[in-house]
Amino acid sequence: MLFHMSQDQCIKALAEHAGIKPLVTVTVWKELQKENKEFFRAYLQVIPPRPFTSRYFQRGPGLARRKHWK
Repeated sequence: MLFHMSQDQCIKALAEHAGIKPLVTVTVWKELQKENKEFFRAYLQVIPPRPFTSRYFQRGPGLARRKHWK
């Protein structure tokens, strides 16, 4: 937040530089939004939200292989 990053940018930076799993960052971000509504209203006016497109939550081809299991 100090760097005025979007949620997606924070998730990516924390995953790459601190080894924090994206699900943890998303969960903490949501809880912070609940507890600090006024702060996030102001913050999101400066940083417009973007759709979450992180590769960490996209389904990969590995899940498609389950169709062939018996």
